[in-house]
Amino acid sequence: MSKIISCVSLCLFLLIGGMLSVHADSGLTIKQGQPFKIICPAQALPVEKTAAAELAVYLEKTTGAKPQVVAESASGDASGNAYIGQCAFTRQQKFYQKELKPEGFQVTVDNGKLFIYGSDQNGDPYAADIRTGTLFGVYDFIEKELGVAWLWPGELGEDVPAPREIELKDFSRSDSPRFMFRLMTHYFNRYEPPQIKKEISVWAKRMKLSKVWKGWAGHSWDTYMFKTGMDKQRPEWLALWEGQRKKPHCCTSNQEFRDYIVDQCLTSKMNQKYNVVSISPSDGYGFCECEKCRALDPKGTDYSSPAVSVSDRYWAYANYVAGEVKKKNPNLGVAMFAYTAYRDPPSNIAKMEDNIYVSFTFSKAYFVKPDQKKKYYELIDRWNAKGVKMLGREYWGMHYWMSLPFIFTSQIKDAMPYLYNHGFLGMDGEAEKSFATQGPNYYLVAHLMWNPLADADKIMNRYYQGFGPAAEHIRKYYGVFEQSILDNQDKIKDFSYRELINSWPEIFPEQTIAQAGKCLDEAIVAASGNKTSMERVKFVAVGYEYTKVMVELLGIYRRLGRAGVPLNFFNRDGDLEELKQYKMEKLPAGAEEFWKKHPAQPLEKIEKIRLLKRAQFLGNERVRILNQYAQLPAVALGLYNYAENTKKFQWHPVVLKALADEETSKGN
Repeated sequence: MSKIISCVSLCLFLLIGGMLSVHADSGLTIKQGQPFKIICPAQALPVEKTAAAELAVYLEKTTGAKPQVVAESASGDASGNAYIGQCAFTRQQKFYQKELKPEGFQVTVDNGKLFIYGSDQNGDPYAADIRTGTLFGVYDFIEKELGVAWLWPGELGEDVPAPREIELKDFSRSDSPRFMFRLMTHYFNRYEPPQIKKEISVWAKRMKLSKVWKGWAGHSWDTYMFKTGMDKQRPEWLALWEGQRKKPHCCTSNQEFRDYIVDQCLTSKMNQKYNVVSISPSDGYGFCECEKCRALDPKGTDYSSPAVSVSDRYWAYANYVAGEVKKKNPNLGVAMFAYTAYRDPPSNIAKMEDNIYVSFTFSKAYFVKPDQKKKYYELIDRWNAKGVKMLGREYWGMHYWMSLPFIFTSQIKDAMPYLYNHGFLGMDGEAEKSFATQGPNYYLVAHLMWNPLADADKIMNRYYQGFGPAAEHIRKYYGVFEQSILDNQDKIKDFSYRELINSWPEIFPEQTIAQAGKCLDEAIVAASGNKTSMERVKFVAVGYEYTKVMVELLGIYRRLGRAGVPLNFFNRDGDLEELKQYKMEKLPAGAEEFWKKHPAQPLEKIEKIRLLKRAQFLGNERVRILNQYAQLPAVALGLYNYAENTKKFQWHPVVLKALADEETSKGN
């Protein structure tokens, strides 16, 4: 008897402690060929209709059932197998929760019926700024219970198990995002084919990404100053730089300018829909050199240094604006990037205004260098000590990576829980449609933005499972690049564009490219006979083909630049030529420092012509690959098209001109 009592007591203890799941005997069975009635509200929102339709599609794919979506009667309808959204019948159930967290959802199987509903609003279900809790709940069910994974955008990236009968015991779970916004911005998408843009939006929603948070932190002076014409009306508000008042920066010590920004926070038309508004400076360099601004910098600042900090002056500006805004509207927050020369917290302010949101710019890719990881973690601690609210502004696939396989899943795995546990409220960042080269990064970080404490290894196992019999070979393939980055991280001085673009031949040396190619060959052999797996391996192979071309090409650009060909970022004269677009006359100190450390290295004429011809061929190959696979989310065509449209990064035309000049002089 005592043993029975002990057993009952243990079960009660585990149940109360939440360590046991309770399942009733009824459950839900979904069989092949079986009709399956999905009911959505009589006056369903677009998100509810979309969620019901998506459930129907994937139930048929994974079970072979015959789903039908119907609208509920006004009084409720008990005849359905599933109820999606705020159905009257759902609201009659004992488990129904009237209040859910923003973007949250509940998934319940009870008495043989499936219920999924969430926190929704009217609007386009695939728009990032529309609350779609019900759709998130359906996608969560499709992933967890039906076993589907969306490896990358488009049909090929959709991994669906073979149809089978599914039995679900009664259960109930509620979930909501840990970060209040989770956005992966695919920059240069406007230069990609329209179909790709649509597929990326759908993929993002399936990853439960969104930005319904009513705030922004982007570069704001363009909006407040330059688009309004205030730079022309009040040129004295612009930064004094190289002896002139000019863009892109402003004089943050100017009291009238500060008060103007306060007014813009409160009255700008675009800010009326936000609870947090941006006061972030412009992108780029050209910080004010006036006496008042420099008086706010730490005493003894060396302005000839390549890394001058303007944090004290910029955050003094931010703190003033935040304080004045709070006086006039206590419910309005202000946000500013912690970025480049003002990434560090200020030394002249102990505690900052409590309505400041710091959008901390960084990349977990930097953490492949232990000293960088230590530095950024310390910066986060110092910012937290200032009493600000922290947001993450990331770089997962920005143009610095050139669509190359800079894989850093280990750093993503380690850092996401750290950021969440250290007070980060939201996360967004830059990406490209480079899923053939950077797919593992995107897949992992997308899942961890919803729940940064989730099992990262389990997430990645599911990703590689999508390659079927080639799974372990593809895992090794990406692992080769990830390990090469770790092995050669000491070759990257820092992650400035100029340093990084000149380091790729050392990051991915020839032996790395060869080893990755061997893994890919093994994957092709393993996938033979499995059509879907083979197509996915070939998708990855597009990224490998591009990587081989691009790494060699960047290495040749470096040699040609050092030999005098004016390729910007590979040659000082090329850099100066590029600056003319920005009406700048001198290079930043960091650039000058770089060129002092990397002097000219002349080439024999024959070797120079050989390299120019090779660069011509590889440049043409790059364009061929980008255009041939433009309809796939494999490598980014958008960056190349952007460069062509804006006449920036004109490496290929410079090579062609240099080759023509060399051959002309050779003929003479």
